[in-house]
Amino acid sequence: MLGHLEDQLLKRASVVDEHDKVDQPASTDAQALDRALTVLLDQHPEAVVSAANADGLRVPMPASVPLNGHKVLAGRSALHLVAARDVEVMITTWDRARQTGAARATVELMNFPGRSAELHFFDVREHHGVFIVVLVAEDGDAQAVLDGLPDMPAVVTRFSTTRKNELAVLVAIDGATTQMLGWTPEEMVGQRSLEFIHPDDRERAVESWMEMLARPGQSNRVRLRHRRRDGSWVWLEITNHNLLDDPAHGYVRAELMDISDEMAAHEAVRAREQLLHRLAEALPLGVFQVDRAGGVLYANERLGEIVGVAPCGTVRDQLRSVAADDWPSLEEALDGVLIDGRDATLEVRLRRPGSEELRFSRILLRSLTDDGGEVSGAIVCVEDVTDSVRLRGELEHRATYDVLTRCHNRASIMAALEAALAASATSTTGVAFLDIDGFKSVNDTLGHAAGDELLVVVADRLRAAVRGRDIVGRFGGDEFLIVCPDVGDPAEALALAQRVQGAVYGTVSVANRE
Repeated sequence: MLGHLEDQLLKRASVVDEHDKVDQPASTDAQALDRALTVLLDQHPEAVVSAANADGLRVPMPASVPLNGHKVLAGRSALHLVAARDVEVMITTWDRARQTGAARATVELMNFPGRSAELHFFDVREHHGVFIVVLVAEDGDAQAVLDGLPDMPAVVTRFSTTRKNELAVLVAIDGATTQMLGWTPEEMVGQRSLEFIHPDDRERAVESWMEMLARPGQSNRVRLRHRRRDGSWVWLEITNHNLLDDPAHGYVRAELMDISDEMAAHEAVRAREQLLHRLAEALPLGVFQVDRAGGVLYANERLGEIVGVAPCGTVRDQLRSVAADDWPSLEEALDGVLIDGRDATLEVRLRRPGSEELRFSRILLRSLTDDGGEVSGAIVCVEDVTDSVRLRGELEHRATYDVLTRCHNRASIMAALEAALAASATSTTGVAFLDIDGFKSVNDTLGHAAGDELLVVVADRLRAAVRGRDIVGRFGGDEFLIVCPDVGDPAEALALAQRVQGAVYGTVSVANRE
């Protein structure tokens, strides 16, 4: 009977609590485990059988397992057979089998309340490369157990096992390898494994194989692309176990794991990083990334062209060409984005090393956060806005000053007057309005060019006569308005007006005439 042989394998030291319903075996050798599995299968041809890898995931049943018409649990794990209240019992039994080689438990079947079965776990990786789970229903009706399971989608295997000799020639493959790659045993056995490896990966494969051969009894892991029968390529992680010097084996056992999804994710990340890098290099902006401590992690080439500084290790060094007067506001913006995550935009002046030209840049600081929402750094964009600042200054000048006389124009002198009067609560403002007598006759007799020349002379004399903080504006035609803030008293205002009046008196030479 199987019971005697299995009990010997389990070598019970004591009987566990009935509540746990778990048998606790001691360590067993591979041959005894394989023999116990064979006996169990022979005694229970109605049993349901499943294969799993070391992680408990279902894998295809190896052809080497001595099945004799047994029902194979396809597309699901043995957990789907067990009632919810006994799942923990099954997991505990599985862990015990991984530790000792074999274990069994009595569980209630899913969809069959009150109906129990025995689950047997065998670690037969040495002979078959998998764990075998055998379910024996109490009434022997395995088909009813299978019929009672809900429909499940088919599971595509991600794990397989092959055997190779010292020359890396395949001597055996399991069914999972055929499912993963599409090659039959007849097509693979006798071939060097290198024939199925991508040409770009072969050098790495040979290096890994030689390292493994140099360490008998050890294992080596490598990631390689393998060719499927349909001509496509699949990424596999191969763990080669060097058992060549083991008399019981004399081969290299290779465990293959499909890592296509992982590598596809890596490739997607790589492609995204390349895209972002190319975008950063194509931008007309300087872009750099800093960590929370202010260290520069990345800088594009355009940044150096704008600030005149090659890539540096810290943000302070990277932006050292910024004018000293603008650093306080820049420091505040950097602290805000790196400490509080507060975005900022500011305009600064800078001089590139070796140049006296004053240039202008707009700096945008945007915070970066980690998965927990904590600030991890920032992205800094630097835009050269020198041309736009100069254009803006020119437009502002044109909007403020009269082109002919270079005095304030009507709009700006009125704005200056309103501002001075608004401040008159604490100070006195003097205002002088004047025009040029006989200006029309100058235009009529000497021409408008002469009239313009006269206006320029008068404007120059007015500016020379007033104080530095006074504002002279051309109100229109030959009319001028002078705003004098902070006048001490009416007497000072009158003295200022008399000085202005005296300045415009005198001979003026226009159109070669006085």
